[in-house]
Amino acid sequence: MMLRWVISLLFLLPVHSLPIAEQDDNFRRCEQHHEDNPDLALQYCTAAIQSGRLSDEQAANALNFRGRALTTKGDYDRAIQDFKQALSLKPHDAATHNNLGVALGKKGDLEGAFREYQEALRIKPDYAEAHSNLGANLARKGDLAGGINEFREALRLDAENADAHYNLGEALARKEDLDGAIVEFREALRIKPTFAIAHYDLGTALDLKNDADGAVREYQEALRAKPDFFEAHHGLGYVLKEKGDLDGAIREYREALRIMPGSANAHYNLGVALTAKGSKAEAAHEFAEAQRLDPRLKPPADNPRQ
Repeated sequence: MMLRWVISLLFLLPVHSLPIAEQDDNFRRCEQHHEDNPDLALQYCTAAIQSGRLSDEQAANALNFRGRALTTKGDYDRAIQDFKQALSLKPHDAATHNNLGVALGKKGDLEGAFREYQEALRIKPDYAEAHSNLGANLARKGDLAGGINEFREALRLDAENADAHYNLGEALARKEDLDGAIVEFREALRIKPTFAIAHYDLGTALDLKNDADGAVREYQEALRAKPDFFEAHHGLGYVLKEKGDLDGAIREYREALRIMPGSANAHYNLGVALTAKGSKAEAAHEFAEAQRLDPRLKPPADNPRQ
């Protein structure tokens, strides 16, 4: 199971002077697209920043918006640069501290992220998103109790925060409170029905509760929202095998391997399904490939889930 984190970023090009009306339009479009279209956001935010005619507050906002777009695109180094430059202009902006925390966390700097979330909350104690992100940071470092407290505080402040419900569900699942996790995953999906990872983790929790039909439905919903979701194809393959649908299981394992050919576990579980189907030569090939990728995997007569 996985914890969810969010955000984006980029860097400056040569300065060109633009008419004031066009500058205003660039800034407006930068703000408009920083969440829904990162490529357009990068274009318009960069043009606004390069104009040299923004106030310090506007420039800080444009850098923050561009940083979010860059984070979405996975360019964390330049996102961090933009967030830090924004904070040099507007040091007490809680949202930018939070966004910098997200980018640092994506880079693996958990302590740096922790400091930024704390600073965001010092400036704005009722900032639900920062509480949720701090909770994810704590849970990622193994402090599940601290993480759960932060997720609950985020939800006290904003009961409709789908990410906080999801993160709380993840932490509860890690504490083996599957019933509590299922409640939180379902709340996240009530708010955000196309939340692919929440469908996947709900499916996994239901499978662990021996609700195979419910697990199949959730894995299928995850794939409807995100068709190339390796883990959902792999999980669906396993549950279909449990239900006796070997053809369906083989199909899903093959689809998982199309997405991630180097998965030893997927090759192994495909071998198990092929063995059950009677396709021993194909199964032997899959077991051999699994063992090549991970020498610990031996071809068994009957295997547990990998």
